[in-house]
Amino acid sequence: MKKYLNTLLLASLLTTAVSAEDILTPNPADEFAKMNQYFNSIMQEHFNNAKLNNLNYPRMDLQESPQKIILKFDLAGVPKKNIKLTIDENNILTLEGQKKEEKNETSGKSVKREIFFGSFKRIVQLPETIEQDKLQTNYKNGILTISIPKKEIKKPKAKVIPIQ
Repeated sequence: MKKYLNTLLLASLLTTAVSAEDILTPNPADEFAKMNQYFNSIMQEHFNNAKLNNLNYPRMDLQESPQKIILKFDLAGVPKKNIKLTIDENNILTLEGQKKEEKNETSGKSVKREIFFGSFKRIVQLPETIEQDKLQTNYKNGILTISIPKKEIKKPKAKVIPIQ
């Protein structure tokens, strides 16, 4: 019986020691949360790189009707003189330019930066049915609007051929 009580006492102490160790050991979920936070901060820093930020800049809306195509580009903060718009013989519209950062004299560290500054280029393939020579542009309040009329497509007439 004494041996049994000693074994029971030893098992009780070991269980208590394991429980205390569990309390003192960091929770794996907490460690995972810290690792996840660190990984996210690295990814955030990587994607804040200006070269990666302009992948989808400037943002664009595209509207199409039977008569025309309208493109709108969000170019807030870009002066008209810094915008170049071209269209080639294959109806590839290219918008490029530069958005320069204003120098602030405030002494403070940026905590988060999401506003894009730098060179940009956006290419849009337009359909064959547009009339390039009638393209119109309007730049107002940071929105560049491009209106391009469509050509009237003549449907080929089918000739009925008699079968003999």
